[in-house]
Amino acid sequence: MFRYIVCCLLAVWGTTHLYAQSPAFVAEVSANRFGIKDQVQVSYTIYDARNLEKMSPASSPDVEILKGPYQSGPMHSVTIINGKRSESYIISLTYVMRARRTGIITIPPAVAEYSDGRTVQSNSVQVDVVPGAPLAEQEQRRRKAEQDYWDQIAAMQRQRQQYYQQQMAQVQKARQQQQQQQAAAISEKTDVSKDIFIRVTVDKNKVYVGEQVTASYKLYARIPMQMGISKLPSLNGFWTQDFEIPKNIKPVEETYNGKKYQVFVLKKSALFPQQTGTLELDAAEAEGMARVVQTVRQSSPFADFFDDPAIQRAFGGSLMMNDPFFNQDMFEQYVYRDIPVKAKSTPVKITVEPLPEDGKPAGYGGAVGNFNISATVDKNTFSTDDVANLRVTIMGSGNLKLIEAPALNLPNGLSHFDPVALDTVTGRSTTISGSKIITYPISANAPGDYEIPALSFSYYNPQTGSYIVHNTQPIKLHIQAGKNYAPGIAAKGGMKDIHTIATVPLSQLTFASRPLLHSVGYWSMYAVPLMAFVGIAFWRRREDELSRDVVRLKNRKANKIALRRLATAQKLLQQKQQTPFYEEVSKAIWLYLSDKLNIPLSALSKESAREALSTRNVPQHLQLTMERVISDCETALYAPSGGSQQMNQTYQDAVSIISSLEETFNS
Repeated sequence: MFRYIVCCLLAVWGTTHLYAQSPAFVAEVSANRFGIKDQVQVSYTIYDARNLEKMSPASSPDVEILKGPYQSGPMHSVTIINGKRSESYIISLTYVMRARRTGIITIPPAVAEYSDGRTVQSNSVQVDVVPGAPLAEQEQRRRKAEQDYWDQIAAMQRQRQQYYQQQMAQVQKARQQQQQQQAAAISEKTDVSKDIFIRVTVDKNKVYVGEQVTASYKLYARIPMQMGISKLPSLNGFWTQDFEIPKNIKPVEETYNGKKYQVFVLKKSALFPQQTGTLELDAAEAEGMARVVQTVRQSSPFADFFDDPAIQRAFGGSLMMNDPFFNQDMFEQYVYRDIPVKAKSTPVKITVEPLPEDGKPAGYGGAVGNFNISATVDKNTFSTDDVANLRVTIMGSGNLKLIEAPALNLPNGLSHFDPVALDTVTGRSTTISGSKIITYPISANAPGDYEIPALSFSYYNPQTGSYIVHNTQPIKLHIQAGKNYAPGIAAKGGMKDIHTIATVPLSQLTFASRPLLHSVGYWSMYAVPLMAFVGIAFWRRREDELSRDVVRLKNRKANKIALRRLATAQKLLQQKQQTPFYEEVSKAIWLYLSDKLNIPLSALSKESAREALSTRNVPQHLQLTMERVISDCETALYAPSGGSQQMNQTYQDAVSIISSLEETFNS
C-alpha cells in the first residue's frame, strides 16, 4: 500500500514537471519539404502571451519573408491539473516565406520579449528545399482533380436531366398522340356540320361585265370553337378588292334555318367580273378545334355500397333502398372535349352578261359604275425648255382600278410622254370608291398659244342601265421660247434661205474662189431639214404601227408599268402600309404576266400562267418563286400578319422575279 502511494506521487510529480517544461514558444512550418519557387507558412505560437511586448522572427540569408505577420488570438485557455488551475493566453503569428537556395536549411528561432524583461526563443525548424515548385504543382493537381470531379458530377447531372427531359417529352408526345387519336375518334363519331359551317353570300347573282358584286364569307357557329382560314378562294375570272374588316370585331347573332348562330365575318370582297358566262366562286375552307359536350356512362358509386348486407341491416328496409336514384347501376356524366373540325363553303355561281351594245360610245374604255372626271394643268404658261403636267382625275365608285387612261389628242407643236396612273381607294364600306389620277407630262416644240381639247370619258351605270359621257373643259396654254429654242428649226418658223440683198454695184461685189453651190454648208442647209423630216416620219410611222399592234405595245411597256408599280410599293413599304403594299406587288406581277404572255387579265390564273411560262421555257424554280410570292400577297391581303421584314422580303422577291422574267423573255 505504501509503495502504491509513493508511485502515484511520483507520477503526479512527473506529469507536473513535464507540463511545466512544455515549450511556451513553438515554431511550425506548413511543409518540411518544398521547392525553391514555393511559398510556405511559418507559424509562431506563444502560449504565455501575458505582458508580451513584441515578437520578431530572426533574419536569415537563406529565407525571405514575403508577407505577414497574420495574427490570430489572443485566446484564453484554462488548464486544471491535480486541482491546480493554470491560465494561458495564446497568440499565433504567421509569416509567408520563401527559400533563397536549395538544400537543407534552418529557419532560425524567433524571439519574444516581455514587459518584465524576459525573452523567450522559439525552436528552430529544419527544412529540405528542392528545385522547382512541387507544392504549387501538387496544389494545382489537387485543384484540377477537384474541378474534374465537380465537372463529372455536373455532366452526370446534365445527362440525367436530359434523360428526364427526353422521357418527359416522349410521355408528353405519347399523351398528345393519344389525345389526338381520341379526339379524331370522337370527331368521326360526332357530326358538327350543322353547328359549324361557312356560308358565302352575294348581293346579286346576275350582273354585267365590270359590275361590282359584293361577296361575304361568314362562319356560323353554335358551339365554342377556334378556327382559321386554311384555303382562300382563287376567284378565277374576277378582279377583286377586299373590304377592310376591323380586327377585334364581335360576332353578331343571326337566325338561319330556324336556329340561332354566332356569325363571324371572315372575308368581304368586291368582285368585278372580267368575262361573260357563268362564273363560280371557289369554296373557302377553314380548320380548327371545337368544344363539344359528351355523355359518358359510369358505374354507380352507390351500387356496391347498398349491396353490402351490413348497410342493408343498418337502413332496415328504408325507402332510400327503393329510390331509383340509388338503385340504378350506371350514371351519366357530361364532359367537354376538344375535337378537330373542318368547314367548307358551298360554291356560288354568278351569271355575267355582256354590256349592251345599244348606245355604247366610241372609245368606251370598260368603266362600270358612277364617275366624274376633271382635268387641270399645273401651269398654263411655260417655255419650250419646261414640262407641264396635265392631271386628269376620275372619281367615283366602281371598277376604278381597271379604267384605262383616256386618249389624249394634242395639237401640232405639243407632245406628251407615257401617262402615270395612281389609284387611291378611299371608301371600302359597301362599294369600292376613290379616285384615279392620271398624269400626262406635256412639252412644246415651238412657242405660241395652244389649246388642249376636251377629254371624253364614258362609263356604264348599272343603276340607270345607260352609258354616260363626261367631257372636261378645254385648257389653254401659252408657250414661251426657252433658252435652247432654235428658231431656224422651229416647226412653224421653217428655215431662212433668203440672204440679205446687197445694195452696192455688182462690180464691187467680191466672191470666194469657189462658187456657193459647190460648198458643203450650202447643201447642208437643205440636207439637215430633209433628214430630220425623214427621221420624224419614220418615228411617227413606227409609233403608229406600235399603237395599232396592241399586243406588241403592251409587251413593250409591261416592264415599265411593273417597275412603276413596284416603285409605288416601295414607298408604301417605307410608310409601313401593309394592305396597299401587297395590292401593288400583286398587281405588278399579274399585270406584267398578262401583258407579256398576251393573256387577258380576266382569263389569267396560276394554272394558265404556269402553262404559258412553261411554253416560254421559264425555269421551274422561277415559276415556283413567283407562285409563292403571289400566295404570300393573297394571304397577307386576307389575314394580315408578319411585319416590315416580311414585306421587305416580298418586295425583294418581286423585283427579282420581274427582272429574271424580263431577261428570260428577251433572251
